[in-house]
Order: sequence, then structure tokens, then C-alpha cells
Amino acid sequence: MMPDVIGYQVAGATDSYGDITYGSVTNYRARIIGEQKLITSFQGTEVTSNQTVYVAGVIVAQPTDQITLSTSLLNSSEDSAIHPVILGAKRIPDQSGTHHSTLYLG
Repeated sequence: MMPDVIGYQVAGATDSYGDITYGSVTNYRARIIGEQKLITSFQGTEVTSNQTVYVAGVIVAQPTDQITLSTSLLNSSEDSAIHPVILGAKRIPDQSGTHHSTLYLG
């Protein structure tokens, strides 16, 4: 059901050059679907996402966090493909509670 693996890094502080530092990589099982979907971004505007990622785990996603997708899955080694922008996220619980997260990528 979730055949893919993603790496997720939480954004930390900014260094003296203004670059964001990231925490250690946590790997999650996921399902990555290439679909264009109109979503509401973290900033509250409507944007089009290019990929939807269903993650087997609860992630409190922020737009500054970094996601890493597999190069074999994407058939690309471009940095923008491997580390797409996180446009939005949601967690929808069911009768068993919250057990997965949905990320929308640009």
C-alpha cells in the first residue's frame, strides 16, 4: 500500500549566511502520486501541487522542512525534483486516530 520511502528533515535554525540548517533524516514509508491538484498552501493561497505524498506516520510539516524523494522513482537527479517544495499538508484522523499525513509538493 505504501511502496515508496521518503526522507524527511525538520528545519532548524539559520546559519550566519542565512541558510537553513536541517535535523537528521527520518525515513518514512510513503505512497507518492504524481497528480496536479488545487490546494490551499501554508500561506492560505490557492496553488497547484504536482505530487501528493501519503506518509505512514504523523508529520507536523512546515514549508521550510525538507523532503527527499528517491532518484530511481523520479528518473531524475535534479535538486528541485529530489527536494521539492512542501506547499501544504494535512492530517485527517479516522476512528483509530491520526496515523498518516498527506503532503502536497510543488
